[in-house]
Amino acid sequence: MEPARICQTVTMNAEPPFDDHGQKGNALPSRIRLESPSEKYIDSFFQAMSEFAEEGIPQISAGITREQFPAYVQRLHDQAVGKNLKEGHVPSKEFWIIDDEGYAGRIILGLAFIPASDRVGHHVGYAVRQSKRRRGYATMALQCLREEARKLKVYKLMPSCDAANIASRKVIERNGGVLLNGEPDDIPPQGELRFIIDLEPSPASSER
Repeated sequence: MEPARICQTVTMNAEPPFDDHGQKGNALPSRIRLESPSEKYIDSFFQAMSEFAEEGIPQISAGITREQFPAYVQRLHDQAVGKNLKEGHVPSKEFWIIDDEGYAGRIILGLAFIPASDRVGHHVGYAVRQSKRRRGYATMALQCLREEARKLKVYKLMPSCDAANIASRKVIERNGGVLLNGEPDDIPPQGELRFIIDLEPSPASSER
């Protein structure tokens, strides 16, 4: 199994603190990191899946038991190298968003894409568990993913979000996302919004 790949630990941005449980004065985790999926986060992973289920938000991992968890983790590593992919799927790298309490969510980077007239970058998707939202986790996870993408020599990211999802749009725009399918200012956006994030190779990679 691939060893944990950790992006540079970053300090959370200075968004207003939000306490999901309504308790005042609790210190919030100040740092997050991205790691490759690992069995060591089994407890916090299933706690997060319970939160998603309570919200009615479907997850690919829904229905997986603790006994099946090691095989699920291995499947995530396999899909990053193009092994045992379903028909029509392309390799993708999944990172888990980790804080001091364990699994806080996931963020995925497509490593290839099927050429199409409307496809100009690599797919990006993410999900943050309910109890960790509104703390800047998604913004910082996408910032970390940009660095991981550079390491993988992926320089065009193409995240998307629903037009009504203002929070996700802000996450993307804070990370340099430029709207591709915008409407004139006097027409409210509808449907799926697609963005492009152009990355420059890091100095370290350009020197190789």
